[in-house]
Amino acid sequence: MSYNIYYLDDEETLCELFEDFLASDNIKITTFVDAEEAIKVTNEFPPDIIFIDYRLIGITGDEVAGRIPESIPKILVTGELAVKTKNKFYNIVNKPFSFNEIETLIDEIQHGA
Repeated sequence: MSYNIYYLDDEETLCELFEDFLASDNIKITTFVDAEEAIKVTNEFPPDIIFIDYRLIGITGDEVAGRIPESIPKILVTGELAVKTKNKFYNIVNKPFSFNEIETLIDEIQHGA
């Protein structure tokens, strides 16, 4: 059984990198460049984790988090120095991030650390 992870970022290149580095037999990565599509799919087919970029076109990652189930572990990805959020995030990852950092977070959530 694979672990289902979503990644939302309006930069297609970052979506491709995320998918290339993390997709495996055990991890299924679905990426989105459109926030509304990500919200719709997430509500219909909740992932095990969702990574959400903070600065998106017309909406913030915090606003996206408020429109999807609270039960989904959310990780905010940002290049901003100081981000204030209204919604609960498992963690906030600063850009540029390392994939080791991302893998550690996935492992923590996957194994309930």
